[in-house]
Amino acid sequence: MNQSRKQMVLEKSKFHCINFLLSYETGKVVEIQNKKVAFWYRLIQLSVIIYVIGYAIIYDKGYQEIDSAISSTNTKVKGITHVNFGNFPSTFFNGRMIYDPQDYVIKQDGDSFFVMTNMVITPKQYQGKCPEDPESYRTICKTDKDCQQGTSNKYGHGERSGRCVPSDRNSTVKVCESYGWCPTEYDVLPMENYNNFSKTIPLLDGTKESTVLIKNQIHFPKFKVTRNNIVHNQKKGSYMKRCLHNEETDPFCPIFKLRNIVENCGDNYTKVGFKGGIYGIIIKWDCNLDHSIYDCVPEYKFERLDDEKTPLSHGYNFRYVNYFVENGTRYRTLTKAYGIKFELVVFGKAGKFDIIPLLMNLGAGIGLLGIATIWCDFIVLNLVEKKEVYREHILESVEEQALRRETLRRAREQSIQNEFANNEFTNNEFAEL
Repeated sequence: MNQSRKQMVLEKSKFHCINFLLSYETGKVVEIQNKKVAFWYRLIQLSVIIYVIGYAIIYDKGYQEIDSAISSTNTKVKGITHVNFGNFPSTFFNGRMIYDPQDYVIKQDGDSFFVMTNMVITPKQYQGKCPEDPESYRTICKTDKDCQQGTSNKYGHGERSGRCVPSDRNSTVKVCESYGWCPTEYDVLPMENYNNFSKTIPLLDGTKESTVLIKNQIHFPKFKVTRNNIVHNQKKGSYMKRCLHNEETDPFCPIFKLRNIVENCGDNYTKVGFKGGIYGIIIKWDCNLDHSIYDCVPEYKFERLDDEKTPLSHGYNFRYVNYFVENGTRYRTLTKAYGIKFELVVFGKAGKFDIIPLLMNLGAGIGLLGIATIWCDFIVLNLVEKKEVYREHILESVEEQALRRETLRRAREQSIQNEFANNEFTNNEFAEL
């Protein structure tokens, strides 16, 4: 008998399980005949549909899988200019000197290159003792006590010797004598006392006519696609030898005149070149791989990257030295190079159709449609005149006592059903006996 009762319980459990799996529950739907609410409801739905289909999927290509580019760049500068040093007191810088890219392109790597346009040269420095520059911070003194031996000033040019001596550049003041590279640098533009250099035109102003060839190669690893900015139909013939980048006539030519890059940013090359600056050459790849691979071409833009109005360290410069030995003494030529640094900034992305991002955007759009329902429910329940009437139809309130009575009623019905089933089972057993 216990086994039969267990079997009956098992059958009931199976029935409830099957009933749960094969049943469907839905929320209560209330149709509201209100033109204003309906207008807002359809307007929000239409806005969501336009956003999802028009912007997210079509305009923003939400149906594509996106990959970012791996990029490499290389530059080659060409152009000749000259500087007339006149009677400059150096055997290395004297008279008319020709400068080619090996002379004025000081720093060059894959992502940037620097073109020297102006300079301050301190020739034939040697290791010894000499007066400090009176223009340097904390170098002026009155007695030897102001120049403690062995100490150094981070704004100076060496270690103090302990002596306070007359300045070799301004006889009215005394400065600390230091041990270091002598004579100290005279950091003034233009260089004074030699050939009357211009106060507005940089020494290497001729570099504005120089050109730079930019080679850029990108790779999209996800799609296994590689492209370069030497466009396919330009690889044959003499086009690359004669073309010069122009946004209207030659937008894909990778050869740029330096002056044009600066002028495209609204600046004057001569004015910028006197103290230097930093410019960005932006190469943007936006490739739709659902179209022809040959439509994947770069777009070039130019931006000035440094702050030309900054009160501190205006422009761009750095120092470098060249060493040599003469009559057994080691010398160096110190050059403070002013110029224009060109930064290559590459952005690259490619897209190709994929069903997964499309379904994700459609799913997000379906979810956003719920905004219309939430907003209209808020209006109906809180803002319209007949909100109390709508509230009665939309919201059902169940009191705790009524809920208890309903629970007891269902428990009694379930108990009667179980008792009836047990009695029927017992009668069947007696009938079999």
